[in-house]
Amino acid sequence: MNHNNVPMMFRAPVKNRCQLQRVIKNASCQDSHRWVEEWKQVFPESSLPQPEPPLPRKSAPGKRPRVTPKALARPTKPKPVSSPTAAPASIPDFGTGVQTRDYTVSWRLVSNSGQEEGFIRPIIGGKGFPYYSGASMKGAFLRQCSPAEGLRYCGGKLSDSETQPGILRFHGAYPVDMNWTKRLVDIVHSQQEKQVIADETTNANAQISLYQVTLRFGISSTQVLEESQWQQIWQRWEQALAQGIGGRVSAGYGQFHPVTSQPPLLQVMLKGQGVASTLIREHQQRLAEFRPNSFKAALRGHTLRLLSGLTDAETAKEFTQRLWGGFGKGNGSIVGGLQVQVQVAAGELELQRRDYQPNNSKASIPLYHLKSGCLGISAMSGNLSTSQAQQFTQIAAALVKFALLLGGLGKSWRRVDHYLFYPEYLQNSKKPAMGCHWEYLEPAIDYCQTVNQLTDIGAGIDQIRQVMREWIPPEKRLPSDELSPSVQQWREPWHRQRVQVWGRWARDGKSQAIDWFHGAYQGENSIKNPHRLTGSMGTTGRIWHRMYPNYVRDDSGEVRVGRGYVELLTIFPPQKCPDTDRFLRFLRRDTEFEQVW
Repeated sequence: MNHNNVPMMFRAPVKNRCQLQRVIKNASCQDSHRWVEEWKQVFPESSLPQPEPPLPRKSAPGKRPRVTPKALARPTKPKPVSSPTAAPASIPDFGTGVQTRDYTVSWRLVSNSGQEEGFIRPIIGGKGFPYYSGASMKGAFLRQCSPAEGLRYCGGKLSDSETQPGILRFHGAYPVDMNWTKRLVDIVHSQQEKQVIADETTNANAQISLYQVTLRFGISSTQVLEESQWQQIWQRWEQALAQGIGGRVSAGYGQFHPVTSQPPLLQVMLKGQGVASTLIREHQQRLAEFRPNSFKAALRGHTLRLLSGLTDAETAKEFTQRLWGGFGKGNGSIVGGLQVQVQVAAGELELQRRDYQPNNSKASIPLYHLKSGCLGISAMSGNLSTSQAQQFTQIAAALVKFALLLGGLGKSWRRVDHYLFYPEYLQNSKKPAMGCHWEYLEPAIDYCQTVNQLTDIGAGIDQIRQVMREWIPPEKRLPSDELSPSVQQWREPWHRQRVQVWGRWARDGKSQAIDWFHGAYQGENSIKNPHRLTGSMGTTGRIWHRMYPNYVRDDSGEVRVGRGYVELLTIFPPQKCPDTDRFLRFLRRDTEFEQVW
């Protein structure tokens, strides 16, 4: 037998045989993709969903789609297409006496079977289908019960140390159709260290997660129950789903609908557009995806930046993990205090692509346009005291305000959206799309920085820092003029010694600085990529560019949208870089920009 014909599931997890979690750059087929293809071969090919069609093309700004004579011709009557009858896959179902309900994953569900070393994938249950275990279901259900309910429904120890079995049996969940086979290979790529601490190469890892799948959950009872009792049981289960199930819940995984959750600590209505994320390349194609975990990544990164300017490196990392989770010493996992939930109604999100021709070759880059979405930040624990909930709410609001004031969310957040603010750049067919732009749909003073004067920006940043400072124990706080030696070499610690914020009014809606990223700003002087300030291939830049809508506070204290934008540049000057010093002198002497922090 040829050893290369051994299925991936049975190979040793070593190099050149089967490294499922490893993502090899420019590989024609990743091990994880091959593993998934072999998994799907268990099912009749005709039962699998059709491949996804390409994204619709977005035209360059200012250009109308080209109309050809063929497009003007009278449409011909389509010919009937005959397709073979699909052989239905035998989907697992629960037996008689089992109560079931269906719930749909809002984005992705990740659960770990523990069968593969270093690789996360779901349990493979009956008939080869992914399975959410009854044991996991019971644990999530029990956390929502009172002690008396937990003892009755799930069992436990009695006062005399004897055990009492519960009356409920949790049967787990299976998909209701074959759409679970779509987009199975997910990607995990933490870039916090690279973006905040040091320019080091970070590796992406693959995992298997279920994308927008509908699951059927089953529960049965050893006793005959009234309908009202079943209603209470399913209510407890929906409370568990509202908290999220599976892994990486704090990053938006494991959320379901239709589920009525408890009110979050903070709820923000947003709209935005920009460059979309992609999954790992498969068959020379990268699938675009709007990924809620990028919201958490942005807020987590800003948490570390802000804390690093207020305390030492170890404390900054520790309190970032307390807020957002992570791995502590000895690789022990830490459950954070907050989780991110992103809700997008049907029809509110549009994905397109920008075709371009770099170096006379063909390429495309995906784009998203979110017309309306809700960012919710909730506590991971439902047992917070009033003071803890208040503090977490203040921190969440401060982080959202900071993120939306100075940058964006998701991929390419350090640049403004070029479709909106530099359309002539994209009229060149060789140029890719870049940047993003976000706005509040319902701005409120709690989480929206108002700018009646440019000095309001600096005052707002100081208020944000004060919120974060009050969270740090007094013995760990540093004086405001002191930067810890342990973060002196970090890329982006938020401290006056290391960062400058410049702003100007752009009431006409036009960006002045965007030209400087693509050409000389004065004479032959330039910060155009590659440059230590703007970055280069494989190196993250040290400048953020934002066109912040001119939110103002009126006499009644309400927030409204004023005219134009406030153009902001956030700069972390690299040490010993004369080119950057020259650019800062240019900003101060020859532009409308003012240093606001």
